[in-house]
Amino acid sequence: MADRRIAVTVLTGFLGSGKTTLLNRLVCEPAYAGAAVIVNEFGDIGVDHHLVRAIDGRIVLLEGGCICCSASGGLADTLRDLFMLALRRQIRPFAHVLVETTGLASPAAIMFTLRHDAFLAERFVYQGSIAVADVQHVGDQLRRQPEAAQQIALADVVALSKADLCAAGQVEAARQNVEAANPGVPICVLRRDGPLDELLLHVRPVERGEQAMRMGRWLGAFGASRLERHPGLSHFSMTLSSPISRGAFLAGMHDVQATYDQGLLRMKGLVCFEGEALPCAVHGVHRQLYPLEMLPEWPGDSRASSLVFLMRGHERDAVLGTVRKALHQSAP
Repeated sequence: MADRRIAVTVLTGFLGSGKTTLLNRLVCEPAYAGAAVIVNEFGDIGVDHHLVRAIDGRIVLLEGGCICCSASGGLADTLRDLFMLALRRQIRPFAHVLVETTGLASPAAIMFTLRHDAFLAERFVYQGSIAVADVQHVGDQLRRQPEAAQQIALADVVALSKADLCAAGQVEAARQNVEAANPGVPICVLRRDGPLDELLLHVRPVERGEQAMRMGRWLGAFGASRLERHPGLSHFSMTLSSPISRGAFLAGMHDVQATYDQGLLRMKGLVCFEGEALPCAVHGVHRQLYPLEMLPEWPGDSRASSLVFLMRGHERDAVLGTVRKALHQSAP
């Protein structure tokens, strides 16, 4: 059965990366025709020449039928208000929402809200995150700015901006920096005079078959090693020595996430549970562990469980020791 919920796509990126420029291009595309657009501050988006009429002081209609809403209050309240306005036919119905975050925001909070607010979970579905990364500055930002690292690490698509101002070598370096922070993420390059990449027009959750392949690439990028490209930002992986019970895994990961909280930017993995032939994909951000998803196949020949952690400010051995203790796993 087709999912009839309203899709929510998040547009994120560090300060000055070019989010609003991309947003103004996206709302002109047929793929986002009639979408509701939520921004954190009304003045953040240059809509003066597109503005048609105000509805209630913070919701406006843009040329092409898009709804632009200032989300100075909570996102949950804003989405409820938009839904009820459409239900009462005070605004035209919409099937998609674009949320432009501030430059210092992480999409993790939006993901959490959409999954755990009962009203929203029945009516809206998270459709992924586009992170805009400035070619000239993304490497330095990943080293120095925790928010930029989170935005890139959680992205489903990364758009490299301002490439027209840079040499080809800079664009490739930016691509490598992004790949280091989020291995396997689709990356496109924004060109001022060129069409938008199809990746940006059809952002969607990874299909189950693709998930196994992408997870395999994610895990394979690290092996048992640690990535040192960005000081303070570290990747490392561990292999579980034997199948583990679901209950023990969930309890252990709860303890790990509670211990590291904001320092755990992202955790991904494939887990072999006792009594189950197929792997489960796991995904966690900070204290939040998302629903486990059984995949249709293993991505390679190995049937061992693997977990990869993206951390800020914590050393490999200390983290892995905590994980092994929580999961009752012995050191290799």
